[in-house]
Amino acid sequence: MLYHHPRSTRGSAFITVVILTTVLFLICASILGWAYTERKLNYRSSLRLEARNAAEAVAEYGFAQIRQKLEERTTYTETAFAVGEDAPLVPPVSFFDGSKVDYPSVELAAGVIQIVPAGGGSYFVDPADISNQTHPLKGKYVTRRDISIIAKATVNPPPNQGGPITAYVGQRLSFLGAPLFAHAIFYNMDLEIAPGPNMTVWGPVHANGNIYVSKQSSGGLNFMAQVTATGGLYKGFKSVNGSSVGPITSNGTRETSQNNDIFFTNGAGALVNLKQSGTWRDQLMGEASETTDTNDDFRSYASNTYNGNLQTKSHGIQTYNPVAIGKYVEDPTPDNGVDDSVNQGRAMIEPPTPSTDPSYNPELEDQKFSRKSGLYIAVNPSTTARNARKPDGTTVSLDAGEVKAFKADGTEVKLPGSADHSTPGGDPIIIVKPAQMTDLRRHDASFDNKTDRSAANNYTGKVIDIIEVDMNALKKSVERSVNNSASATIYPNYTSSTATAVAVTAANAIEGFSADDWNGSIYIESVDAEIRKDSGVRLINGRGQVASKSGAAGVANEGLTIATNDAMYVLGHFNADGDLNTVANGANNSARHPEPNERPVALVADAVTLLSHPTFDSSTGIQNGGWNDALSGLRHATGNWSSNWSTTNPSNGNRVDGANTSIMPSTYDGATPSITAKDVKFNAPKSEIAAAFLVGVTPSNKNGYSQNSGGVHNLPRFLEHWTGTAAIRGSIVVMFESRVADEPFNLRVYGPPTRLWGFNSLFGTQNRYPPQTPFVRSYQRVDFTDITNREGDYASAAAEFADLKAHMPTGAGTTGSARTAFDEAAEEEEEE
Repeated sequence: MLYHHPRSTRGSAFITVVILTTVLFLICASILGWAYTERKLNYRSSLRLEARNAAEAVAEYGFAQIRQKLEERTTYTETAFAVGEDAPLVPPVSFFDGSKVDYPSVELAAGVIQIVPAGGGSYFVDPADISNQTHPLKGKYVTRRDISIIAKATVNPPPNQGGPITAYVGQRLSFLGAPLFAHAIFYNMDLEIAPGPNMTVWGPVHANGNIYVSKQSSGGLNFMAQVTATGGLYKGFKSVNGSSVGPITSNGTRETSQNNDIFFTNGAGALVNLKQSGTWRDQLMGEASETTDTNDDFRSYASNTYNGNLQTKSHGIQTYNPVAIGKYVEDPTPDNGVDDSVNQGRAMIEPPTPSTDPSYNPELEDQKFSRKSGLYIAVNPSTTARNARKPDGTTVSLDAGEVKAFKADGTEVKLPGSADHSTPGGDPIIIVKPAQMTDLRRHDASFDNKTDRSAANNYTGKVIDIIEVDMNALKKSVERSVNNSASATIYPNYTSSTATAVAVTAANAIEGFSADDWNGSIYIESVDAEIRKDSGVRLINGRGQVASKSGAAGVANEGLTIATNDAMYVLGHFNADGDLNTVANGANNSARHPEPNERPVALVADAVTLLSHPTFDSSTGIQNGGWNDALSGLRHATGNWSSNWSTTNPSNGNRVDGANTSIMPSTYDGATPSITAKDVKFNAPKSEIAAAFLVGVTPSNKNGYSQNSGGVHNLPRFLEHWTGTAAIRGSIVVMFESRVADEPFNLRVYGPPTRLWGFNSLFGTQNRYPPQTPFVRSYQRVDFTDITNREGDYASAAAEFADLKAHMPTGAGTTGSARTAFDEAAEEEEEE
């Protein structure tokens, strides 16, 4: 019998354990390897992201340098930032502290400045393009220039973490120049608007500050186009330290009534009330105070409701200013007796600064109308000799009442009617009239606005020395000197409603001045206007088409700009025939649409006051309405007046300022008929003005007066009781605080007209602007692109930029194509 030992299982079990252990080890090793690889890949991804962020930061650093330079200069060459000292520099090494960026590898380069569209001309920011829905300049014709930047950054991983990682990026900076008069309303400060009657604003509105909206009676306040603000939008009157400085009525009480009809336009063109479900949808969104949350809510609400037609600081709206003009800053402590405002915008209307002056800034000088105008007229309206400026900033002595004129290069020319003109008999363009009229808003310097009226503090209107500009004489001179014409078409006097052709001769010419010297802009320096504060430039005989260069619409320097450092007055119809068409939406509406052959005109001054068109009885020639200098110190004809008006505070029984003295009025047409003495002003009839205004205001609570600025609804200024209509088509730009007519707003000196105020379509759809119109710049980043070096894009762009640096002298113009590999890559990306 065979005996069988049982087979041992220990060896097979061991083998099984070994196999299983090996498998588990392999699995663990695989997992560990996978985890290590994943960790390494993730780490490499984080390094790649760090490299990309570093390259993008370098590009942004380059853009910041270029933008800063662009905000300070008016002119530049195509290669300004590609070569020379203005080429952007890489950030300092400290910029990358704490990172793994290999600093020596950082590169930054800019290309040439490209004109868009390539053939030149204006670029239209098309509101129909969905990508422009929130564009703050949509619907405007602008100048566009683009500049490309490429940047490179490399990060070095720690040992055993792979090789260096390099990222390449490209981006384009687009800087847009928008004419100031492309806005119906532009404020370089807080904008206040609180009309009584219905008011419709047809064009774009922008404020470099807050916008305060309100209504003081029934009727709507309607914004028919885009409204933007770098500050916030607030329903109500502006307040200071919690106290309202809203409008003061003529009886001295504070206006408190506010109505609900305030509308903005949505993307479909429909008006939507700012008040919804009982809540004002402004920056507070119905809350007691403004917070980050209410700003976020407002941004979302406004974007969804108004589709880009209402944007504020919540949407990131930029401050727009002409180049080299710093941001306006309101006096933070108006009660301390020291003016700490930053009011650099007023430099635009000031005389030239000599190059030897420590404050001389060539870029700022380039923005001055005194530097930009083809004809410079210096006038001394005082009774003593004083120094004026020439266009280059050097001084010239003027005797009392003397007038001198210069070309832009400083060469003196002779105005018609001057004693040294070679041909006598010409109509003088400028006449100085001392103590010619009283401006009841501009009170005597002895009056203290902070103190109650009394015998010791009586209110007295300011008597004004007038520098009178005869627009008929100016037109004759331009026709003769600039257009080489033998005749001019003018309205011969205030009583005539028919234009007449008159002959012009050598006597009417500006001697030594030719068509080559004309650029459509005239600057009038009123010597020491800011110190004396008792003078003003007045335009008369401006009915009909004003002086302009001959030729078709759109020619270079068409139209007229008149600028002065003084306050300005406009007497009667101006750049218009005076035939009002009041149809609200009619094709010839005097508030919006130009007359046939109308040219764009701008009036630029410390302040602008409209004086109504004088009217006369057709049978007797006696004046029966409109402005009259002799009556200018009298009260207007309606309202409760007190004989103690100048020494007693305003009240219901004392609502009107001005004397009640019997005075014989003068006439404007040269006749001297028998006129009955009057103790009140004539009522103001209709007047029509077609012009853009660039002016200053006295801000709310200036010098602690606790008085309102008057708001845009009280611009321009008035001095009469109006029974007729003031039709004004143009643009209102407020760039600075007034420094001549700097008294606070006063409603007691006038009764407002029926105002047909509108945005002239010359400045909008027709893209035609007055000569030397300032531009404001905005900046956008477009076409951000990750560039792959292995495809050669970055290398090609870098080589092209380097070639510019190597072969073009600083400031040289571009030869050949201005395109780069970055441009092509960006276009390919857009196509994809």
